[in-house]
Amino acid sequence: MRLPVLFDGGCPLCRRTVRILRALDWNDRLQFVDATNAEARAFFAPSLTEAQVTIEMYVIDERRRLHGGYEGWLQIARVVPLLWPLGLFGRLPGIRHLGHIVYRIIAANRVRRGRCTDEVCAPPLTPGSPR
Repeated sequence: MRLPVLFDGGCPLCRRTVRILRALDWNDRLQFVDATNAEARAFFAPSLTEAQVTIEMYVIDERRRLHGGYEGWLQIARVVPLLWPLGLFGRLPGIRHLGHIVYRIIAANRVRRGRCTDEVCAPPLTPGSPR
């Protein structure tokens, strides 16, 4: 079974992370879902709102349980061989606590506004502004 990973498709950092995870997912165990797409989100996780998925990513495990943020990373680490060390050590109490803090800091400081591409996020164009 592939683990659905629901991510914010409007976030350049999130899309870049998905590209990296795709490259590391040699066993094709992850299924990436742009959770800003209402239909996709309703299919995979009808209980999630768009506001929730723009705050943190979610992973759905084999039992259909949602794991958000750092807990989602721990689920990914179970199935992606290069991330197994995170899966082993990332569950230890002190490391798990630190993982939650680091995830929240990164998520809170990522840029998500205006026109986004995979490389940059720029403010929206205003009439008369240079392109």
